[in-house]
Amino acid sequence: LTNVKTFLTFIVVTHHVVCQFSAKQADGLGTYAVDMDMATFQVSGYNSFFPGATWFKNVNQSYFMAAFFFISAYFCPKSMDRKGFRRFVEDKLVRLGGGFLLYSLLLGPIMILFCRAYGGYPVSYEFYVGPPWFILWLLNFTLIYAVIAQFAAPVKMNMPHPVILLLFGAFLSAAFYGVAVGVPQEWQFLGNVIGWAYVIGLYIPFFTAGIIAGRNDWMKSVEEMETWCVWMLRTITVGFWVLIFCTVGGWLSFIPNFNVFMTANSLIPPVYAVPMTLALIQFFHQYFNGTPPSKIAKNAGAAAYTVYIIHPLIYNVWIIAFIAILKAAGVSIWWSQEQTFLYLTVDPATGQPSMLPDGYIWAGWLWTFFLTQLTVWPLAHYMRQLPVLNKIL
Repeated sequence: LTNVKTFLTFIVVTHHVVCQFSAKQADGLGTYAVDMDMATFQVSGYNSFFPGATWFKNVNQSYFMAAFFFISAYFCPKSMDRKGFRRFVEDKLVRLGGGFLLYSLLLGPIMILFCRAYGGYPVSYEFYVGPPWFILWLLNFTLIYAVIAQFAAPVKMNMPHPVILLLFGAFLSAAFYGVAVGVPQEWQFLGNVIGWAYVIGLYIPFFTAGIIAGRNDWMKSVEEMETWCVWMLRTITVGFWVLIFCTVGGWLSFIPNFNVFMTANSLIPPVYAVPMTLALIQFFHQYFNGTPPSKIAKNAGAAAYTVYIIHPLIYNVWIIAFIAILKAAGVSIWWSQEQTFLYLTVDPATGQPSMLPDGYIWAGWLWTFFLTQLTVWPLAHYMRQLPVLNKIL
């Protein structure tokens, strides 16, 4: 599971870089690869980066944070048994609470300050949650579990058959859809989550499943899964990848008569997250389960938590470097005053802001992706060895 966690962290970093070069949906400086009415989501134009980027984001968003909650919860029962209630809670408050405060009080505000300064916006300090919203809610769930475990008997349950879990995923999709369409938009992000549909339909069920799985050692069942089940899960997962691509194609009109993008986004995540998470864990057990782990894998696993916390600062540094290169090459950069941190270029024919050309978007993403991944992991490795931080990270 450590290798799965490392892979998911790698995907989170990649996901956020993709966000910043497609529709500026992550933290800090970003640009658009699409001309879209943000109120109605009607698209009037896009460049070649956008379809693949949208598919990649939807494939990830529908499962990867749920998988993080499951894996994090899996280790809680035995950790509680080993440490006892008081030490377990103290350790979680230091590691999770400390990590959240490190970013929201220090690293996040520093990132906002230098992004504001570079973009010519008024500079001010602000408490900033960012991606560690996950750490905050993992702490919340973990503390609730710790309290409940003091008076509730442990749930004894063998891992249900994968087909039963798939049916449960379909049930969760109904709950997810109900919250997505039933809860007013202004309430969806209450508590710094990315949407209460995800909390109700994915994160709470996956965290709960992780607790039960950890108590009853479900990983043995995953390791011993029959071959036909393994290939069923892989086939279903790939089928969802194709379906998600088709929904993107219907939205962007390069696949005709398939305009179900918004509805699919409100239905697919749970029923897809179940087979995707099971298939991913089984795949890593089968192919990336070296014992003992290599030095690189061991160090990456230890650094993954720190990478998750610090990566927005790192990719924003490389985005600034990319913008500086564009400026040095004579490319005009326009900064939006309505949407902070959004940058575009200027169309010389009209003098109006416009998307960067295709090649610039691709080059910027490749530049930022590679340099972020090459620097954030070594930096995290050494950062977690510093005094005080070695207690948190």
